[in-house]
Amino acid sequence: MENLAATLEQERLSTERELLRARRSGEDLEARARDHQELIQLLPDLVGQMFASNGARGVYPVALKLVTQIFNPTQAAIFVARPGRLALAAGHGLPEGLGPGVGPGLDLNRREGRLAQVAAGRVTMTDADFRELRGEFAKGGPKGGFGPEDSGVRGLRVDVAAPIEGEQAVLLGVLSVGGVKSRLGEEKRLLTMVARLTAVAITHVKRLRTVEELVNVDGLTGVYNKRYFQKRIADEVQRADAGAPLSLLLLDIDYFKHYNDTNGHLEGDDVLRKVGQLLKGSGREDDIVARYGGEEFVVLYPGTGKEDAVRLAEELREAVAAYAFPHGALQPSGALTISGGVSTVPDDAQSGLELVRSADQALYDAKAAGRNRIVAARPNYLT
Repeated sequence: MENLAATLEQERLSTERELLRARRSGEDLEARARDHQELIQLLPDLVGQMFASNGARGVYPVALKLVTQIFNPTQAAIFVARPGRLALAAGHGLPEGLGPGVGPGLDLNRREGRLAQVAAGRVTMTDADFRELRGEFAKGGPKGGFGPEDSGVRGLRVDVAAPIEGEQAVLLGVLSVGGVKSRLGEEKRLLTMVARLTAVAITHVKRLRTVEELVNVDGLTGVYNKRYFQKRIADEVQRADAGAPLSLLLLDIDYFKHYNDTNGHLEGDDVLRKVGQLLKGSGREDDIVARYGGEEFVVLYPGTGKEDAVRLAEELREAVAAYAFPHGALQPSGALTISGGVSTVPDDAQSGLELVRSADQALYDAKAAGRNRIVAARPNYLT
C-alpha cells in the first residue's frame, strides 16, 4: 500500500513538472508571438522610410533605428566602407568623442578586431563565432583576443556584426550591436535581415538618384535643368526661412549672339557645354548649377551669405575668362567672358521668384557697367 502511495506521489510530481514545463513553453511561445507581432508592425514603416531616402546617407539613420528597436542594445553602429577602411556613418549609445566623422576610421588592411573580421569574411558573426575564432588564433596565430570590447574601434562594444553587401558582393559597410537586451538568441538571423534590407535600400536609392539625374540634367551642358532648379530653389528658400543663408548667382555669356553669328551654332553649343563644365567643376559639392535658358546659367549657394557668394561667383568668372575658348579673340571684348548678378535671402528677397528677379537686375547692372564682372544686388531693387 505504501509503495502504491509513493508511486502515485511520484506520478503526481512528474505530472506537475510536465505541466510546469508546458506552461513555461506556452509562455515562451506567447512571448515570441508578441515579439514577432511587434516586429511585423515595426518593419513596414521603417523599411518604407529607408527606401524613401534621398541617398545612402539617409538610409543609415533609419537602419540604425530599426536595429535599436529590434534589439534594444546598449550600443549600435553602422560603418560605411571606404577604400581600405570603415568610417562610422551612424551610431547609438556611443561614448563621448566617438561619432560620425570623428577619427580616421578603421583600417581594414590590418584585419584587427571584430569589425575587420566581418568585413573580411563577409559573414554575420556572433559573440560565440568571435570567441571560436579567438581560440583558433590562440593555437598558433596572432596573440590577443576578440572579446566584445575588441571591436577595432576604441569604446565600441560588438556582440554581433553583419556585413552590408551590395551587388556583385561589393562591401558597402558593416552593421554592429552590443549589449543586446531583446530577442536574445535571434541576433544573427535578425541582424543579417536588417543588413540585407539596408543593402537593398542603398542600391535602390542610388539607382533612383541616377534616374533622377538623367531626368533633371540638361542634355547639352551636363548641369541641372531649369525644372530641377525651380524645385530646389523652393526647398532651399524654405530652409533659409528657418535661418540658413541662401544666395543665388544668375549669369550669362557676354556677346553670345555675336559668337553664334560669327562661328556658327555648333561652335556655340560647344561653348555652352564647356561653360557648363567649368561652372560645375569649379563649384563646391553642395552648390547647385543649372542652365536657366539659352546662354543663361544659375548657381544656388546653400548656407552662403552674400559676401561669400560674390567671392565664389568671382572665382567662376575668372575660371571662364582664363579658359582659351576657340575664336574667343574674335569677341568684342577680345575674349569669351561671363557677367553675373548675386542676390541673397533675406537681404534682397523673401521668395524664390524675388531672389531670381533681384539677381537678374544685378546682372543687368553688370552688363551696363561693361560686362565681364559680378555685381551684388542692392536691397532696394524690390522696393
